[in-house]
Amino acid sequence: MAIFLLVTLAALVGYAMRLAMLANLGTIQDVQGAQAYLAARAGVEWAAFQVLTPAGMQVCPVPPAPFTVNGFNIVLACNRTVAQDKGNTQDINIYTITSTASVGVAGSQDYIERRITVTLSRCIYNTPPGSEECN
Repeated sequence: MAIFLLVTLAALVGYAMRLAMLANLGTIQDVQGAQAYLAARAGVEWAAFQVLTPAGMQVCPVPPAPFTVNGFNIVLACNRTVAQDKGNTQDINIYTITSTASVGVAGSQDYIERRITVTLSRCIYNTPPGSEECN
């Protein structure tokens, strides 16, 4: 009877430890997910600043390599579309920026990835080209 109680108690303790470990792992993944979101947001904000400054308003930004924020690898993708308005006197630049932040190896249990996509637009007079911003 004593052996049965020892085995049963050992099994219960092992089960409780496993539940505690899984709960801790879930909490760690939640925190890393929030950090990955903030890192992806930092990438989008960097690209938006590059697009909205007068010197870089005509092209998509190219990030410095490697681009990391707090250990998260940031991959930026940018697509620029130009639409014309008011009889070809204004260009409306539309930028679609996608920032992906990841840490770990894809497919592993500790892999975390977050992706943010933002669309920005900017109107610029094209006579002379890039002279000033429209309203």
